[in-house]
Amino acid sequence: MSAYGRIYARLIHAGMTPAEVAAELAELRQEIGVELSAGLREHTREVCRYLPGDTQGRRRLRARQFGAMQKAADWVALAVATGRLTTTPHQRNNRSNP
Repeated sequence: MSAYGRIYARLIHAGMTPAEVAAELAELRQEIGVELSAGLREHTREVCRYLPGDTQGRRRLRARQFGAMQKAADWVALAVATGRLTTTPHQRNNRSNP
């Protein structure tokens, strides 16, 4: 049974409050974000390491790639922890063309 299934079962059968379930889900989401971020950082170290025959230009390119991938890992950890993976555009209530 998945972690989500166990949380649902505890909500239904064990009498957990919705607030407790929300806290459990938030904690689970944060753990997943940390694991994803750590995996991306490890992949970055493997992909962007310097090789013996690299030229100076190739080293600069790898350094830029490393920085970009580290920023992506930071974003993954933050986005998953906050629960906002994207920004939702503002929805207009009135339309100019009915």
